[in-house]
Amino acid sequence: MPFCEECLNDAASQPPPPFCAECGGPYGRPCCYGGVPCYAAAFHEGAARDFILALKYRNMRALGLAMGARMSKLAEGIEADCIVPLPLHKGSRRAYNQTELLARGIASRRGLDVEARAMSWAERRAPQSGRNAAERAGVSGASFRVSERLRGKRVILVDDVYTTGGTARAAIAALRKAGAVPAAVMLWSRRTRGSAEASDGPEEPQYLL
Repeated sequence: MPFCEECLNDAASQPPPPFCAECGGPYGRPCCYGGVPCYAAAFHEGAARDFILALKYRNMRALGLAMGARMSKLAEGIEADCIVPLPLHKGSRRAYNQTELLARGIASRRGLDVEARAMSWAERRAPQSGRNAAERAGVSGASFRVSERLRGKRVILVDDVYTTGGTARAAIAALRKAGAVPAAVMLWSRRTRGSAEASDGPEEPQYLL
């Protein structure tokens, strides 16, 4: 399915300021020392929200690559050895990982390898969509398995949407435990209070192509 390049550019034209993966506040405060910066292309509203839902539920795979290419501009100064997309949940019915497509779009501009199989869920867990804030925040580093081949590597972690930050923090903890160095988290959009609810997006089989 086609999409409008100009509308995609507009959706990512006013990204949120970098923020801290630990507290969600502006990155660079004294309390962020040793923390991981997060970079989102847009707030989770309007066209930006529509694009991520189209990617996830309308089988618009080329859109993920284009979105990732725009995300790559957010952290051009970040030094990294590879890009790791957050994995699909165990048992997911989706035929592709939208986060991997975003990562490959970033990699196409950064010249980095995508380690798409280096991280996996260690447990069967329902998708984050539909969970409340407390449930989303209840993910731990033990929820992920990380490949030994990431040891010593500087990693850009990629996810689609930042809500509470629970998944990103758990993934960062798992990477560190495995000896990797999380350099940054890159996202398409960031939810804020008053933006669309966590449960947005259809889950019917016809959308899981």
